[in-house]
Amino acid sequence: MKKFANLTKRNCLVFLRDRAAVFFSLLAMLIVLMLMGVFLGNMNEENVIELLEQYGGMRDVGLDREHARELVQYWTLAGILVVNAVTVTLSVIGSRVADISEGKLASFYCAPVSRSVIALSYVASAVVIGIFMCVLTLGVALCYITATGGTILGAEALGKIFLLIILNVCIFSIIMYLLALFVRSSSAWSGLATVVGTLVGFVGAIYLPMGFLPEGVATVLKYIPILHGASLMREVCCEEALKKTFSGLPGQVMSEYKEYMGIKVKMGEALASSSFQVLFLAGCAILAFIIIIIVQKQKSVSDC
Repeated sequence: MKKFANLTKRNCLVFLRDRAAVFFSLLAMLIVLMLMGVFLGNMNEENVIELLEQYGGMRDVGLDREHARELVQYWTLAGILVVNAVTVTLSVIGSRVADISEGKLASFYCAPVSRSVIALSYVASAVVIGIFMCVLTLGVALCYITATGGTILGAEALGKIFLLIILNVCIFSIIMYLLALFVRSSSAWSGLATVVGTLVGFVGAIYLPMGFLPEGVATVLKYIPILHGASLMREVCCEEALKKTFSGLPGQVMSEYKEYMGIKVKMGEALASSSFQVLFLAGCAILAFIIIIIVQKQKSVSDC
């Protein structure tokens, strides 16, 4: 246990000491913030206002605009938390690739430490850093939302968000470790990180809502874990804002909006339940873990 703790601590420090790695791990989040602040945020707010005007009749436009802004802010926050769960864990797992290219991993394997402990230390460090970054982002975002007139989430919602952060970070840490098994150079991993950082916003239906995407693309995204992680997070983050925004309107209007924005995901003819999405994410993690075991066994001779 002491060896595992020391290796995990070492991996965390290696990542945190590299300021460039920390910055680029958060680059996708910064891109989302920029897009939302300059372009997409206003567009999403106007879409909500138009929807309320179309179905709501005579309403308080000023209050509707405040509620729409708060709804879009929490929707964006949910997406950013999942983006962090992907990009931060990917950057932290990159320390394994760096250790391979620098010959350090071979030294670890020759030390009196089992390979499973070494592997778990990389995953554990990604989980620790990932949770820390997500919680930090959550705190900063909540301060901003309340400072701009929004309502802070209740204790129950915050508790659910924290659990979802843990769930997403753990799952993507395992998946990123699986990807790292097939990369042996830091330059290749940097290229992969660039691709993932660019695509994560599209795959999670953050840059463009689900209802805006072509049907074929939307169908493919429904079988990728990032979308379901974002959907679960959005459902909790936006629950109260949705009730306030769509108060007095038919329930069908809010249901269609939730599907359009990826707050709920339709699988086949029915909306996927939260329990199904959690099981889907867990299944992806289990599948990745099984593949990791198989690949590690095949590499047991060549890696040492």
